[in-house]
Amino acid sequence: MYNLVSSLPRIKAVSMNIQRRLMFSLFFLVGLFVCSTQSLGQDKAATEKYKLAIELLPDTVAGLVRIPNLPRFCEAWENTSLGKLLEDEAMQPFIEAQRQRAKNYLEAFDNKVGIRPEDLYNVASGELVISWLPFPNDKRRPFALCVIADVRGRAKEADAAIEKLDKDLQAANWIRKDTEHLGQTIRVYSTEPKPGQLKVEQIVISLDETRLIAADRDLVVTDLLDTIAGEAEGKPVVQLQEFQHVLKKSSQAILEPVKSGGGTIAIEWFARPFQMARILRESFDVDRGNQVDIVKLLENQGFDAVKAAGGILALAGEKYQLLHRGSILAPAVTDQPSKYKLAARMLQFENAPMAPIPAWVHSEAASFARLNPKFEEIFWASETLLNEAFGDDIFKDIIEGIRDDEDGPQIDIAKNVLPNLDNELILVTDNTLPSQLNSERMLIAIRVSDAEAIGKAISKAMDAEPDATILDAVPGVDIWRVQRGGDEDALDEDLFGDLDIGLGEEEIEETPPLLDHWAIAMIDRGVNSEAAYLMFSNDPDMLVAAAKRIRSKTKAGLADEPEIKDLISSLSDLGCKSPSMDRIVRTRLSMRAKYNLLREGKLKDSDSVLSSFYRRFLEDEEAESDEAINATDLPPLSTIEKYLPNGGGFMETTKDGWSLTGFLLSQ
Repeated sequence: MYNLVSSLPRIKAVSMNIQRRLMFSLFFLVGLFVCSTQSLGQDKAATEKYKLAIELLPDTVAGLVRIPNLPRFCEAWENTSLGKLLEDEAMQPFIEAQRQRAKNYLEAFDNKVGIRPEDLYNVASGELVISWLPFPNDKRRPFALCVIADVRGRAKEADAAIEKLDKDLQAANWIRKDTEHLGQTIRVYSTEPKPGQLKVEQIVISLDETRLIAADRDLVVTDLLDTIAGEAEGKPVVQLQEFQHVLKKSSQAILEPVKSGGGTIAIEWFARPFQMARILRESFDVDRGNQVDIVKLLENQGFDAVKAAGGILALAGEKYQLLHRGSILAPAVTDQPSKYKLAARMLQFENAPMAPIPAWVHSEAASFARLNPKFEEIFWASETLLNEAFGDDIFKDIIEGIRDDEDGPQIDIAKNVLPNLDNELILVTDNTLPSQLNSERMLIAIRVSDAEAIGKAISKAMDAEPDATILDAVPGVDIWRVQRGGDEDALDEDLFGDLDIGLGEEEIEETPPLLDHWAIAMIDRGVNSEAAYLMFSNDPDMLVAAAKRIRSKTKAGLADEPEIKDLISSLSDLGCKSPSMDRIVRTRLSMRAKYNLLREGKLKDSDSVLSSFYRRFLEDEEAESDEAINATDLPPLSTIEKYLPNGGGFMETTKDGWSLTGFLLSQ
């Protein structure tokens, strides 16, 4: 049984492989939005009454991204430091070298609806909306993608664009068929199905003097034309309660900062998380095989209490060059304090009065984050999630094994650990120079109420850890260093033999640990800390330094840095009084090591947690894609760091969900 307990990180690795493709696709799509909206043009709008896209799209929409005013967006983007970065002469060799790569990525997206970003640049004069619509009853094509662009005043340019598109598609052997609907001509392009092909590919285009509609399903376009003509039976998304809730809250939150500091409302977004998760999974052909359906698992465990999310992004303000206000709607489904059912009870984060940054956090830190999770409730809420994921009631066996196994640490988690963890977690990151593979460092600190009890538990756990040794670095503090080694094949055999979950050899092939070395310690109160902390770091030296600062009389730390004071002041100005999470980041320091290693082609080989994650879960995706980015043309960081603004953000728990704020300061 102890082999099972000590191998829990390996269990986690197996389960995380289930979702790696979906996560990679999501990250890529978010980045794609940024790329595809930077080059949109404008023209004079017609004076006729114009219905916004959110007045046309149905309330079944799973998600949408809306740029309300493209001309203002472009102007605002150019006035941000990030926009200026892309225009800097030093960046041009790299940008030119990557232009074709970026074009290939964009075309992979555009082919879904036919319209290219360069087309939109020429024809769009107003809003642009990208939306996803679910069709759950269609097993072959359970979703549709739709783009709506305001082309008032640029109808001729739009005609030219779709004529060029027509030639390109027909040259690629797409078959065109024109249909009429409510007096509107609709171009429907399709391909000859290949043997065994189930999905019927379509590109559907409708254009008049007001708007361009492009979709990958003809029913989407005809339904939109019905709505424009006033013949639709359903309600538009703008009347949806969830849509109104999250966008109204976001609008109210962002109104005063934009009003007082200028800036342009640049992007609005809305999503139903579980519908979007399914659409993304289908869109990127995620093959789960016989593995757990993560989306279904989370729904079964009560996480579908999260109904919607949305937000508004403003650019180029006097104080904030980027400001985001968002909201997550998750109303209570029970009358219990936890509000949610089953594993969704993990969604508990307490609001707490904004506290100073502890003095033990050193002045060279790149980022500081603080979260207030209810550790004890979260731990026990994970029972049903773990049991369902593995198809067996293994949670209690694991807990009892940790407590009772003679070969294990014999720790009573319920009695001696969880009750002694306070509801505060701190994450500090930094990096060292010169930039090397082990430069990226992080430290996690959990505040505890009984240092002695936690210290004993850590000692028991480390005594049973064959790769652990004590560092004689800080008098009176046991700092345990773990350097991985040993026979992982034996570990895998013991782990999966105990679980008896029937995984084949190929599925449990040897996987490197997420971290090769790390350190852990229980550090009691000291001159520089009013609280005791359980600390963990991927770099023993970072943990040793924190312990020494807690014991020393040195008061100067991160909170005394002028730029940090500015960030804390900005958090306060934006209403960060009692957050459940707060974060600040010095971007140039945070990027320093990553950027230098990227230029040298060594980033994915570094010892950072992010790089370790990439190697384990995403590297095969890169191997299947085009050639990796060549970053040798990037200029030295010193040349562009003036464009990297500091930023921060916070989250507050509300009665029916959470409110979100993020910003980058103007320079």
